[in-house]
Amino acid sequence: MNIQTSWQIDPAIWRRSYAIDGYLVVENALDAELLAEMKAELERIEQGVKDETLTSDLRRFVTRECDRENLYIEKVESTAICNIMELPLFAPVFRDLIAYPRVLDVLEALFESSEFSFHNYKCIAKMPGGEMAFRWHRDLPYLQHSTPNLITCMLCLDSMTKENGATVVCPGSHRIAHEDVLEGDVDIHPDKVPEEQAIVECPAGSAVLFHVNIVHGGGPNNSQAKRRNVIGIWAGPDTYPTTAARYAYQDVMPRSNDPARRRQIEMTFEKTP
Repeated sequence: MNIQTSWQIDPAIWRRSYAIDGYLVVENALDAELLAEMKAELERIEQGVKDETLTSDLRRFVTRECDRENLYIEKVESTAICNIMELPLFAPVFRDLIAYPRVLDVLEALFESSEFSFHNYKCIAKMPGGEMAFRWHRDLPYLQHSTPNLITCMLCLDSMTKENGATVVCPGSHRIAHEDVLEGDVDIHPDKVPEEQAIVECPAGSAVLFHVNIVHGGGPNNSQAKRRNVIGIWAGPDTYPTTAARYAYQDVMPRSNDPARRRQIEMTFEKTP
């Protein structure tokens, strides 16, 4: 695994590591000011849920562990926040993150193209005392796109450690044909998980990028420290959604060279939510 410890653009190293392992860790992908602003906004959201002051149009996007019923965890009693969808609607900092240059530098290198598009941003939180754990899975089956040329970009707002439920990946498991990815791969039995596994530990401000076909999971937060990640999904050239679901600002292309797309970006980020 290649871990970059200072911010510098190095597409060749990024691409080589990503191609071999199916994931990449880049430290300092968020500058200190942006990291602090994002954390402050998440604290505001958390407080709004606790005080029941968050507006109903936004509160519907926030899920607590006890509310969650999906393929990743069993029903639990914890009231800790575990998921916040549609982050760009909550604050300008999350909307503007779509066009943040450092993240786009890495994405452009991995896609080897400027013609990639935004899908969505959400926050996955593992809070102290929470019970949330992710079973082994691949991301592609529930994203449902016409090709697997998608990248999950995890921006770590807190340090990620084994104790607080760091993501665990199976290097190389992304090398699978599109047609061989099963619908059931959203919940892979432990007996079928590759033996080679890596715990992704990295400091706050890091970006962890991985192919949507890589097998990954993660345990609960057993520490007293929060573990919050902003998760972005990005689609490469000629890769399109095949379901009716659409998200805020989906399909904007912040690095496109097409004049119409450039105009779209200018108009999008001129607006005040």
